[in-house]
Amino acid sequence: MKDVINNILKLGLWHSLDVQFADVLALPIYDGNRHNNIKEALILASATLSSKVRDGHVCLPLRCLTPDKLFQGNYPELTYAIYRKLGKLSISSWQELLFSCPAVSDGSRVTPLILENKRLYLHHMWQDECIVAQFFNHKYPSNVFQKEKIIYALNQLFPITYTEVDWHKIATAIGVTHHRVLISGGPGTGKTSIIAKIVATLLLCSKNNDLNIQITAPTGKATALLTESFRTTIHNIPQLEKLLLCNLPEKATTLHSLLRTRLYKENIQYNCFNLTRLDLLIIDEASMVSLSMLAQLILMLSPQTKVIFLGDQYQLCSVEPGSVFKDVCQFSNFYYSRKRYQELIDLTGYILPIISPSKSSMHYNYNSIIDGTCILKKNYRFSESSGINKLSGAINSGDYNHALSLLKSSIYKDLCYIYFVDKKSYITMILNCAMAYSNYLQKLKYTKILTENILKIFNHYRILCALRDGPFGVIRLNYYIEQILNEKGLIQLNNSRNYLGRPIIILRNKPSLELYNGDVGVLLLNDQNKLSAYFILPRGSIKVIQINQLPEHETCFAMTIHKAQGSEFQHTAIVLPNKYIPLLTRELLYTAVTRARQCLYLYATDHVIIRSVNSITQRYSGLYEKIKNHIIPMA
Repeated sequence: MKDVINNILKLGLWHSLDVQFADVLALPIYDGNRHNNIKEALILASATLSSKVRDGHVCLPLRCLTPDKLFQGNYPELTYAIYRKLGKLSISSWQELLFSCPAVSDGSRVTPLILENKRLYLHHMWQDECIVAQFFNHKYPSNVFQKEKIIYALNQLFPITYTEVDWHKIATAIGVTHHRVLISGGPGTGKTSIIAKIVATLLLCSKNNDLNIQITAPTGKATALLTESFRTTIHNIPQLEKLLLCNLPEKATTLHSLLRTRLYKENIQYNCFNLTRLDLLIIDEASMVSLSMLAQLILMLSPQTKVIFLGDQYQLCSVEPGSVFKDVCQFSNFYYSRKRYQELIDLTGYILPIISPSKSSMHYNYNSIIDGTCILKKNYRFSESSGINKLSGAINSGDYNHALSLLKSSIYKDLCYIYFVDKKSYITMILNCAMAYSNYLQKLKYTKILTENILKIFNHYRILCALRDGPFGVIRLNYYIEQILNEKGLIQLNNSRNYLGRPIIILRNKPSLELYNGDVGVLLLNDQNKLSAYFILPRGSIKVIQINQLPEHETCFAMTIHKAQGSEFQHTAIVLPNKYIPLLTRELLYTAVTRARQCLYLYATDHVIIRSVNSITQRYSGLYEKIKNHIIPMA
């Protein structure tokens, strides 16, 4: 088996840590003919599980260990060598064999591995999944507000129109009357305005104005955008008196800040936000929240806290394991319970269409997560003639032919597709990307221009890459762009690599400075004519940090698509590699495209686009089934 493992490591299918982990779990198993078979099977299963978790999966379905599924069926000779030693094992055989190992249990006792519903978990991942499933399955009391007050408040905020169903009004009604709410929609569907409308409705319906509300998002950039949008919307609602607004949070906060512990005492964790007293927690960009982070948050909340998740189920999942938002949004394929359906008609005045009667719709318990889900489809940002909007829709639906026809069409002025042909086209791409920053760098010569305006001008344009390394990665592109700008006299490189106008991205959290991974700033001259880092904060305020105080950072003319999630730019250039790699998926391309508001430049090849649109991210998890099995059809 050692030779086989060495081959697996050479191919990069496992990491050496996966093998070490598996060896430790197999140590208690004694040598012997039968035991050797068990030992080798456990090593195969646990090392594969470890590698899957590193790839973002929560568990390992046992079907992935069968000969036709192992290593995605890509290495038949290697698979044959493994099963020649182990013998042919069915899924039931795998269950029997794994349960005979001391490292595996069904969860009734603490073991490193848990086997449940034909899925193998690391113990802590199984525990987190159980916490999250229980959170969505918990039965909560019905709405405490009077129906008449909700109807009045909704009609104040949403004047009735009979031309079409106002799904913003539906989403707001769900947000007010349900304890666990998921609202999904793409960029431009008005999710942030719904946050303000839900808060406004709750304030108008409550007997007092002392509701404890917290708004949060996973990244610093997302919280800045959320804060600005929320405050603008909420203060422009004429029905809200100033007295009702006084207790609203000044700004959104990152989830990391929300979870940060300040004090330990008698094994109880105290947090500066005192989450147990929250009446309402709103989580924006929820697709970026990992399973473990949500489980930690749930343990710090009171069961009575209303939690509303907003995000885009088609965007990239979290960097860490899990795809909670995407998993739970699957319940939008079912329709509301009969009681919920009638309740929404009464609250909003709209007759809702019955979308999926074939799936036993309307026969589920009232107040399940199905009743708390709403999908927004109407886009308010883009016109019907927008190429960006049509392209994102084609990518989302997996229609690569339509996506390519849109890119190659001359009709859509907001789309520009630059095909990689040879080395010359690569050099032209770098030159074009670099010179797109010339306007921003020219503005630095005007001493009277406001710092805030400089930061906003810089944020008009951004280059997004799928990779960090290689000729199409952010490290190489940032280097080349700096060289070109230096040759053109737009920047002045020096040994310290700190120069006027240098954009930087933070790579490590530093809560003491309120700087977090992914925050983007610019090096500008301070009052003493020395370079400092300037960051634009929520509500347009500016934070100035001395360069020697900055946490780990790097140049950011180009950034990864993952780091750009939660941001938006007027003009966006997407640089994809000229050859397909497994990292390129439909979700990655969709996320990149939807960062652009006005104009999109896409540097790629037809082959890469086709393969990317066809490749769907699927993360193994048992969360959907755990929740679904709890929703018992009514008699």
